[in-house]
Amino acid sequence: MNLLKIFQTPPMDSQLQIVSGVPVFRECTRTELEALRLHLHERKFLAGEIVFDEGEQGEGMYVVISGKLRATRKGLLKKKTLGNIAVGECFGEMALLEAGPRVATVVAEEATTVLAMFRPELVQLAESRPRLGYKIARGVALVMEARLRRIAEGQPEEVAAT
Repeated sequence: MNLLKIFQTPPMDSQLQIVSGVPVFRECTRTELEALRLHLHERKFLAGEIVFDEGEQGEGMYVVISGKLRATRKGLLKKKTLGNIAVGECFGEMALLEAGPRVATVVAEEATTVLAMFRPELVQLAESRPRLGYKIARGVALVMEARLRRIAEGQPEEVAAT
């Protein structure tokens, strides 16, 4: 019997592996990710189903676990496609910090699974685990800073359906 195998850390849950690669959560340790898991809610969407509409109040963010989504924005004559959102990407993260109107509509292009985190849970998490709350808020700020920098430099905008 190999004693090393007995004391080895079990592999990380496949959904948490995806979450750990999302910029908002990249600085979190495995222990923090496992604590965070209690605050993530799995949601499933059928092809064509709307995750949220442009203009509705944002309450939280989403991490794509499987499937693909499309973000669109109203234009003068027709909808403008902002882009696709794929596995391992997040969207709606600004809503973790403050309620505000969504700037895009996000629709599932195919059967899709996401993990959702909502603002009240971030507040609760920050109160019980301040360091983890700080890391997540900082992660959101870094994502927003990177998007603003790309816009300022005239680079194509990454999908930001918050």
